[in-house]
Amino acid sequence: MPVDCNIVLSEMLNAAPVQVAAIEQQIAQTQEQRDAFAEKAAAVEECITDVAAAELRAYLEGPKLAEVLLTFPLAYLVIGPTYGTIGYGTGNITDWEYRVDQPIPPPPLPPPVPAYFVVYSYIPGDDAYIDKRVSDYAFGNDYITHPLGIGAAYGLEPLKDAYDDALSTLTSNQNKIESSIDVIKGYLNL
Repeated sequence: MPVDCNIVLSEMLNAAPVQVAAIEQQIAQTQEQRDAFAEKAAAVEECITDVAAAELRAYLEGPKLAEVLLTFPLAYLVIGPTYGTIGYGTGNITDWEYRVDQPIPPPPLPPPVPAYFVVYSYIPGDDAYIDKRVSDYAFGNDYITHPLGIGAAYGLEPLKDAYDDALSTLTSNQNKIESSIDVIKGYLNL
């Protein structure tokens, strides 16, 4: 049985403005939800992870350094490049250590000798103040970055990204339906 193009295209043409309006509402609702996840992620980062990282750094540069200096008077703190980074499985505030420089032996040199040795680095359970900041940071980092579908669906950034994908899809659908109006009109036998 052949398709009655006039009937089907007329139905599509009549439905298009309603569909465009409905998608416009969906876009507005989706944008609000997306923005809410972005705001929550920013709050967790600013109010938990950034605070935990700053508190730990102040502690490491103050009281903890003073404690280390009692045993190693020439020790100094080195903060590594991943300290304070946000990322699933990679974000941390454990990239730090206290070092003491080693004198470089005069020639002939033995096998390579490091220029320093580590006198203290993060040891879970060794310092309750450090453990609390590391734990709080890890909580916030996971809350922000946990991928969807890996045992949970609470990662705020992945949720925001999912809404970004939905917005892109909705916008594409809306644009296609809007552009279909002129094309369909050109093929109707009125």
